[in-house]
Amino acid sequence: MIEEVVHVSRVEDDKIWIEASRQSACSACNAKKSCGQGALSDWMSGSSVELSVVNPAGLRPSIGQAVVVGLEEGSLIKASVLIYMVPLLALVCFALFARVFGASEGQQIVAAVAGLAVSFPAVRWYTSRASDGDCYQPVLLRLA
Repeated sequence: MIEEVVHVSRVEDDKIWIEASRQSACSACNAKKSCGQGALSDWMSGSSVELSVVNPAGLRPSIGQAVVVGLEEGSLIKASVLIYMVPLLALVCFALFARVFGASEGQQIVAAVAGLAVSFPAVRWYTSRASDGDCYQPVLLRLA
């Protein structure tokens, strides 16, 4: 399980909201100064995101308190495949189908873009309807 220490931003009856700062591995990289990704991470540093977390243990943290949240590694891998591979496969498959049916190069490009455009709402729909949707939800593990 991947664990992270975050701070509680809101406590509601059935939900606990946390605020997590965005982090990247760039701070530990020697090539940070000469890399475009390093510049982008510097620009994005300091920003944070607010998420609701599952609280199976029934812990009652106070606002501002540090807590430890976790996410299963398998969930992260599955989400990465859904977010990156499905759109890429849709792009390639739509372009290949257009080619098989004798479409011109321009039509193949349009088909590829259409496949990419269709894949994003499809992934969003799948993740919202999946029976294991809670696997993408961070879990409150303990108070820090």
